[in-house]
Amino acid sequence: MKTLNFFQYKTGYRYNSDSLLLADFILNIGICKGVLDVGAGCGIIGILLKKFSKEMDLYLLEVQKENIVLINKNLEINKIKASVFHEDFINFESKIKFDYIICNPPFYRQGAKQSQNIHKTISKFQSYMPMDSFISKANSILKHRGILYFCYEASALPAICYILESKKIKITKMCFVHTNIDKNARLVLIQARKGVNSPCEILTPIFTYEKNKLGKQMQRIQTKFRLSSYDI
Repeated sequence: MKTLNFFQYKTGYRYNSDSLLLADFILNIGICKGVLDVGAGCGIIGILLKKFSKEMDLYLLEVQKENIVLINKNLEINKIKASVFHEDFINFESKIKFDYIICNPPFYRQGAKQSQNIHKTISKFQSYMPMDSFISKANSILKHRGILYFCYEASALPAICYILESKKIKITKMCFVHTNIDKNARLVLIQARKGVNSPCEILTPIFTYEKNKLGKQMQRIQTKFRLSSYDI
């Protein structure tokens, strides 16, 4: 794959390894048809998926006007076609239902130190898109048997399971991400499906670092996704 280029704000929220981990997780399992990327940021996850799954129809939704500017720039520079919505997902009214919804949601909890930069704060704190509201809205616009892909802090897994079960959405695959082999999981990558009763498959965990070096899986992801970023 040729290098993909992404504009980002020098002082705003910037994509990180979580976005790449989620995109890789999704591509390894599979995606196609109509895909809605919620809280798209600069558009990185949706654009990566589209580059590897050219047949999919991509929709990008973002609440911050500044990010809509980035999304349009990044779609243009990477020659990607997509429909872009400038809306709050919780209030989003869709005439169509989606085969897939993907999201790297804000999951910092109240009490964590907030930045004075509002762009960063909206992108990071769950108060701007509470988990239960996010899952409820996703459920309402997913097709029957549609798939929800997202990541979240691993410690929130019991609450995630409870909310998904209440909406009759079943976790079908999950993968834990650890900073090191001797550290507890910090992140969980989730595939959940609406209206099914399938067993849950726990995938091999990912270790970001191994013996103080970038882990083999992260090296593979960096090689797979050739990215260049430009500050504006």
